[in-house]
Amino acid sequence: MYFGTIHKQSSPVTVNSSATIIFGCSTKQSGAVTETGEALDGVFGFGHGVISVFSQLSSKRIIPKVFSHCLNGDTNGGGIIVFGAILEPNIVYSPMVPSQFHYTLNLQSIYVNGKQLPINPKVFAASDDQGTIVDSGTTLTYIVKEAYNPLVHAITADVSRFATPFILEGNSCYTVSSR
Repeated sequence: MYFGTIHKQSSPVTVNSSATIIFGCSTKQSGAVTETGEALDGVFGFGHGVISVFSQLSSKRIIPKVFSHCLNGDTNGGGIIVFGAILEPNIVYSPMVPSQFHYTLNLQSIYVNGKQLPINPKVFAASDDQGTIVDSGTTLTYIVKEAYNPLVHAITADVSRFATPFILEGNSCYTVSSR
């Protein structure tokens, strides 16, 4: 694996760094996110185990044992995953809950357009079978009903000026008539 350019706000910085790591692919996945003993190992090998790409790079001191998963909220969409620290003064890192099978964090609140939603933080409590999991390889978001209803209500209220809400297969969706 070769690491070439790190993009910063002002200009790219060239880094000449490489590492020999074990990497593979599979032809069959089994298990599910909720089955701790047989959970999916991930799409890229980003897990806690010593064989994961992230752990290998960290153990070789190529990167510190930290990662960033930023979901871009501007009109272009997208996002970025960074192995190692980002040297940006406005970045705030969230510590992971120790001794959890997945990357789990202590979610305290949810904001929509700068407004905190009225959700009891106890519904996000991490335990062996629940919590807030950071997963870079899934396209789905699961959220407890006590948080889901206020979240959908807030999003619907916020986007109603430029989107039309509708229900599809029991899920809240929105039709946008312009870019």
